[in-house]
Amino acid sequence: MLGSKIVAGAPADRAVLISDLHVGADGGRVLEALDAAIEVARKQADALLVLGDLFDSYVCRGQIHVGVWRDVAARFRVATAAGLRVVVLVGNRDFLLGEEFVHASGAELVTGGYRLDLGGVDTLLLHGDELCQNDLPYQRAKRWLRHPVTRWIARRLPVSWARRAAEKARRKSQTVVHSGDQTRFLPSERAIATAFAVGMKGLIFGHIHRHARGPFQKGVYHVLPAFDAGGVGLLVSGQNWQPMSFLSGPDQAAVGAVDMPPECDWSA
Repeated sequence: MLGSKIVAGAPADRAVLISDLHVGADGGRVLEALDAAIEVARKQADALLVLGDLFDSYVCRGQIHVGVWRDVAARFRVATAAGLRVVVLVGNRDFLLGEEFVHASGAELVTGGYRLDLGGVDTLLLHGDELCQNDLPYQRAKRWLRHPVTRWIARRLPVSWARRAAEKARRKSQTVVHSGDQTRFLPSERAIATAFAVGMKGLIFGHIHRHARGPFQKGVYHVLPAFDAGGVGLLVSGQNWQPMSFLSGPDQAAVGAVDMPPECDWSA
């Protein structure tokens, strides 16, 4: 579907969902929100579902042994050892995650879409980049970046080389992002229709760094915002899908419900 393989997952009646953490080499405050989300998931849910871009960049397999990449995997390892199910979808910034991450974290790694019964609703989870079909430069680059030969070379780079390559790619990406028609970064309506044509009733994705929710045909979609921007995710308990903040502040508790977001705009 839209170039992404869909795998079937085990049901989850209660779950915490987050997306686009963009954890950088220096960690940052997003790790506080991640710790809070893990704690809520351990106490109130069956699963923690991460919908891509866990890391700001991940290029080579050696990264799992150093720095923040090792530390985040260790956080998940503690949670999975305690019985929490952790599922991580790859995103556009960390699509080179591999089996070394699975071994270090105990998480289930998904390179595509993940379909499951979520709180009694047949739901498809995506990172969301496959829905932005009008972002033609990215969709073209995605094909060669994820080619098996490119992957083989990149994952074997020394960590220092990998980090320099990732930084160069990030600078180039920022230049592209701020140029041209900005509506191309929105999901296309036809792509959303294609996703729902699979037959599920719920669709949850991230990638576009907007918080949105609304009906589509006979189903409902929920767009998760960038977790590093405000620590907002989704707590599912049965058929109650409640947006939650996991980031504490001067006038804010560590965890609390937030308002339902507006509907999403689509590109043509």
